[in-house]
Amino acid sequence: MRSNIQRKPFPFPKAVLLDMDGLLLDTEKVAERAFFASCEMYQFSCSKEAYGQLTGHTSVLRDKLLTSLLPKDTDIAAFNQNWWEHFQRFLDNHVPIKDGAREFLEYMRTKKIRIVVVTSSYTNSAEDLLTRAKLRSFVELIIGGDQVANVKPAGDIYLKALSLVNVSASCCIAFEDSDVGVLAAHAAGVPVIQIPDIIRPSEKCVALGHLIFDSFLNARDELGWR
Repeated sequence: MRSNIQRKPFPFPKAVLLDMDGLLLDTEKVAERAFFASCEMYQFSCSKEAYGQLTGHTSVLRDKLLTSLLPKDTDIAAFNQNWWEHFQRFLDNHVPIKDGAREFLEYMRTKKIRIVVVTSSYTNSAEDLLTRAKLRSFVELIIGGDQVANVKPAGDIYLKALSLVNVSASCCIAFEDSDVGVLAAHAAGVPVIQIPDIIRPSEKCVALGHLIFDSFLNARDELGWR
């Protein structure tokens, strides 16, 4: 999958601002599996399309969406706890990495490009998962959703990243898997490349005209970063 790209080398940025779940870590599929395991325990049926509405959000926004999806008498806190316990149990022995993610980070490091993780997850959770996945050493900074007042799709988290690395938006590139993340980068004026995970980009998101690739490997090849 490609969108609006010319076959010529793409300039290297001074910094890459990377989402985590679904982009660096293959945890979105784990979260989906854990969600449906919880639904079974609650004897509740939910479509994958409906579940897709929950991806890319912090817990506060996700809870609001959950309220509209789950039966009215559901204890949201108890459901979330069950979902979280399933998620952690599935990750007990292994935190999966997306194909090409480690190689991409290694390549960015050889080019002395600064690497920042910009995630809706809580900072301490991101620290833990990236450490267990053996990717933490590549990352200069982790900015979690708990560090800003307004979460994705608002641009606050990207604006905070820009201020901390002291690099202009035009000299950075954001990488996101979800539409929510793309909209956040776009709102902050940061050029963004999308590598979709379990949910395909919406027509509204594609209309923004950003670059879209199937994988880190395809992104590197098409960008001419060799």
